[in-house]
Amino acid sequence: MSENDDSNSNQTLKARRRLLLGLGGGAAISAWHKPLLNAIVTPAHAMMSPEPPEPPEPPEPPEPPEPDPDPEDICPMIEIGNVTTGPVSGTNTPPVCTATFDVLSSDASVDLTILSIDTGALPADVTIDIQDLGDASSTTGPRIVWQGPAVDAPFCTDLEPTDEVTFTITATCTAVTNGDTFEQTFTLSDILM
Repeated sequence: MSENDDSNSNQTLKARRRLLLGLGGGAAISAWHKPLLNAIVTPAHAMMSPEPPEPPEPPEPPEPPEPDPDPEDICPMIEIGNVTTGPVSGTNTPPVCTATFDVLSSDASVDLTILSIDTGALPADVTIDIQDLGDASSTTGPRIVWQGPAVDAPFCTDLEPTDEVTFTITATCTAVTNGDTFEQTFTLSDILM
């Protein structure tokens, strides 16, 4: 082959290449479409970690327990009943009178438990006798006997003690489950009215 042949051959090859590139490039352009991506699969080592979950809402603090009701709100009130008065027989120096009364429940269907009856310091010549602490219904209960000087002694027809006495009565009832108690205070003059 001569140099001309080589040069023609090279030019022919170049022309063919251009033609092929030109056709191929045009064919490639007319045949190319934007790819449709349905999903991207990435290798496991390249995957992103999922977003951390939202922290849970803190729990609501528990409701404080309902306080136990006060005993005076669930137990019946204390009443004084069965009051009797009169002279003390056989005693005239100093002349004294007597008053007897019972500590009762104000509710016929609920009994009270009378735990204590306190009078504090007593005036001179006054005595108090407390009998049978414990259950008090609406008709019977612990009995208190007062003896002391009165304005109309020794006859004691309209009993008016010369000295006041205060009775503090502590009670509870079966509806009270925590052992709480309540108190009521009575004066002797109020009892005798």
